[in-house]
Amino acid sequence: MSNKDKNDMIWASGHFLGENFPDDYHKWTEDKIYQFCEDHCWEPLEGSDGEWLFEQIEHLAWSVREYINAQKK
Repeated sequence: MSNKDKNDMIWASGHFLGENFPDDYHKWTEDKIYQFCEDHCWEPLEGSDGEWLFEQIEHLAWSVREYINAQKK
């Protein structure tokens, strides 16, 4: 995972979680990441599955990076 990708994920996590992913989240197991998502999701998302939350974060990070890259062209 590139540093840019990691930073995009940390940024995007703040849109779904009350606490952003820490810098070393990419070294965690999937189960630990999903549990973190469930434990720290913001109120309207309480009860959501951690894997689903992670996928939403991942999609937002990817979409924003694609937008940024398109603007640079």
